[in-house]
This record gives sequence, structure tokens and C-alpha cells, in this order.
Amino acid sequence: MKKLSLLTCFLLLFTIISACSSGNSAKESGTSAEADQKPVYGGTLTIADLNDAKGLDPHKETSAQSFHYIENMYDTLFRYKDGKYGVIDKDLVNDYTISKDGKTYTLHLHDNVKFHNGDPLTSADVKYSIERIIKMGVRAQQFDAVKSIDTPDKTTVVITLKQAVAPFLTFLANPMNAIVNKTIVEKNGGKLDQADAGSGPFTLVSWKKDQEMVLKKNKSYFKKGLPYLDKVVFKAIPDSTARSTAIRNKELNIDLQLTAKDKMLLDHASGVTVKSVTGTYWEYIGLNVTKGPLKKKEVRDAISWAVDRNALNKQVKFGQATPLTGGPIPPGHAYDAKLDTFSKRDTAKAKQLLADAGYPDGFSITLKVGQNQDQVDAAQVIKDQLKAVGINVKIEQQEDSVFFNALGKKQFEMTIVGWVGFVDPDEFFYNIFHTGGAYNQQGYTNKEVDKLLEEGRVTMDEAKRKQIYDHAQKLIVEDAPMVFLYANKQSTAMTNTVHGFDVNPTVTTKSLESTWLSK
Repeated sequence: MKKLSLLTCFLLLFTIISACSSGNSAKESGTSAEADQKPVYGGTLTIADLNDAKGLDPHKETSAQSFHYIENMYDTLFRYKDGKYGVIDKDLVNDYTISKDGKTYTLHLHDNVKFHNGDPLTSADVKYSIERIIKMGVRAQQFDAVKSIDTPDKTTVVITLKQAVAPFLTFLANPMNAIVNKTIVEKNGGKLDQADAGSGPFTLVSWKKDQEMVLKKNKSYFKKGLPYLDKVVFKAIPDSTARSTAIRNKELNIDLQLTAKDKMLLDHASGVTVKSVTGTYWEYIGLNVTKGPLKKKEVRDAISWAVDRNALNKQVKFGQATPLTGGPIPPGHAYDAKLDTFSKRDTAKAKQLLADAGYPDGFSITLKVGQNQDQVDAAQVIKDQLKAVGINVKIEQQEDSVFFNALGKKQFEMTIVGWVGFVDPDEFFYNIFHTGGAYNQQGYTNKEVDKLLEEGRVTMDEAKRKQIYDHAQKLIVEDAPMVFLYANKQSTAMTNTVHGFDVNPTVTTKSLESTWLSK
């Protein structure tokens, strides 16, 4: 990325430890022979994910599975750089400058971009898309500081901010902050739930919900020579055993997200390559702090002390995840606060905290989970662990659509779920822990935390910003609106005919535009 300002250089420092592999290193890292091969055009690539998309509107969806389906239909102004976690690269933007005060972004677009219906993509579409993102609300907070968006010509966009926003390029690179075609949006009554208003490397052919989505090559893609593939077929296969069986039988080309168990099995599968990198997928127990026993901090702390993260990692993740003994940012990230608060289970302390809160004999509570098998398994282990301190847990498993709907409406007491794809520390905290945050499903509020998270957004000095987030993490861990469990590796299995696919910590599949199949 072009060195343009202190802000730009600062954003490059968000890199986590470079991607690492485990197991058979030669198998996982590929060979130099592959790098010498020339890409081949054509072919259909079949990729399986845990679940289907919920909808196809990039500005509306929050499900990670939806992201993987949608992002190949759309382009963004910037993107996450392949193979460089934390580094932001240009996409629709050909060149750009940032003012010294960090408040003015002048973006120059490529001048040959067309939407899938043939309409040219211009600066007016960028302005419309950002305004639509704000209107839709899901990621509106990322654009709170936008003062104005000007379009002096068809390929120039000038975004003026009320104040500097440290992670602004990262926000613009979010795959769901896509540039959409206003004509298509209006033609569909303002909805893109089942429509394609993109300019990306692939166009929508069909989508059979809970079965498969078929994309075909965009022959007018603005990146010369791309994509290589004729078609991409996404399949929703919730059962991990079914996915691993399918890729061993070469019915799939890519199994996007492996469980720890299936990674171990596929490590030795013939004709299959497994690659693992440092992941961004972290899981937690969400605690609804607005009602019942969980309103009391002492109760939430008791649950945090009663959960044995190391045992969970061994029993559910086969020891391959990294226990989170402090906040959600994993070890190795530049903004890891290095808190080791819950490194060891303490049931005696948990019982004392429950007694102090007025629950010496414990209480009963419902724990909701979706269809993710690891989380279903973790629920059972957690039920047994909490029983030891007098908390009786009833597990309620729901279909994913019902589960996530209830989660968004705060219709739960406890839950097990996870987040994936975050790059900047603001993404780990602001929308999740700020009062009224878009993803604050726990109903958590702390004025001091709010102030810190607001400061973290506008502070450009790296050392000061680190201090701010360290303090915020300490307060959040003490308040315990979540019990942080572990960060997972991102492991993907591919048949040996797949080349050029980037196994990314954020689980983005944007590299499908440069993926090809050997014949």
C-alpha cells in the first residue's frame, strides 16, 4: 500500500504474527513447484461452508456465512491484502491521499469498472453506497464521523470526517461495506436479499436457500485477466463429517472451515492439502446482563472463574485452540492486553462470589446454542463445569435462523457463539461493548468503557491507543459480560488441484478471484 501519511503507516501496524502452520509443514505450506505453475482458465470450483447465507444484501447481513457468499459478487474501495493479515490494499481505489490531520480522504477510482448489468461504477455510486450503509444501520457506527461525501468528478470521491478515525481504511475494506448499484437496489424495492447489485469477479446465477449458490465469471471484470474460474458453487453443509467426507471423495474442492477433529483427519488424506493460519475466530459465553441473576457482576465473575478453558480446549478443540484468559484479542495481536485473569479455574472463589451475590445455593439458567457442533459440545462441558458450583444449566439448541434472531433481540440468558474477521481493535470492541452498540447483544453498559472506546477511535498515536485499549479490556474482563473461551486457528482443506486460494485469518474468500484449478 502506498505510503501517504502517518495514518496510513499506522494502519499497517495492525498486523498480527504472520500466518503459521502446524502439523505437516511441507503439506500445509505448499511447494515451490506450485508457484512456478501458470494459472489455467476455466473450470467449476465447489466450496463448502458451515451454513448458508441468510440473505445477499451486503449492507444488511451480519452472519459470517453470508459474508463468504456475498463478497465475491461485490467490490469494495479497499480490501484485506491476501497473505498479509492487518494490511489494507486498494481495490476499486486506484490511488488515494489522506490529509495530514487524518480528516480528508481523496479517493481516485479505476475508470473502467462496470456493474454486472453493464452500468458504469462511478463516484456517485460510492456516495450512494456509504449513505445506504449508514441508513441500514448495521455498520453505521463505522461512519459516524463522516461529515460530507463529495464527488467532484466521476472517478473522484472526497470523504471529509468530523474527526480523525484511526481504523477508517479498515472500515472501508470490510467486505460488506460494498459499493452497490443504485438502479438495481431501486428496481428491487430497496432490498437486495436475493439480488445482485455488484461489480465483483463473479455474478449471481442462482441461489437455492440451504442448498447451494452458483456464481459465474464476470467477463467484464475490471481487473485484467481475472477471474480464472468459470463458476463457483457454494454449498451449505452444516455437518463437518459430511464436509470432510465430501472433500476426501473429491466432491468438493474447498472445505472452508475445518473443525479441530476434521483437520487432524484430513492432514493425512490423499490428494488433499490442509492449511492453517492464525485465526480471528473467537468464541465466548454471552451473558445477558439485563435480567435475572446475571445482572449482578459477582454472578458473572463467578461463572468466569468456574469455567475451565483449558479443559474445554482439550475436550472440544482437541487442544488446537488458544484459551482466552483475558479479553477477546488473541495472543500475538499488537493490541493483546496480555491479561491472564482466568488462567486457572477457581471453584472456591466462584462459590464465594455466588454467596456474596445472594445465591449461596446457586440457581438455574438456560443456555442457548445454535447448530455449530463445537458449540453444542462446549455447552455440555460447560453445563458440567457450572454444576460443580451450584449453577444448574438447561441447554436449549435451536435452528440457526431462530437462534441468531433471538440473539439479536436479547432473548436469551446465556449463549455460546463466536465472532470472526476482525482486524482493528475497534472492531473487537466498539460495536460489541459500547452502550447501544450494533452487536451489543449482552446489553452491557459502562460509561468509562464507552469513553475509552470513543477515544480509541480517534487516537492516532500508537502507544496512547494501546494504553486506551489495554484499560478498556481490563474493565470489560472485570465486568464479565462475556466469558471469553478461546481463539481458533483458521484451517481450510483443499484438493491438490486448487491453486492461489488465500487461507485468511478473517476467513474472507475474496481470493477466489485469483484462484484456479489445474486440469
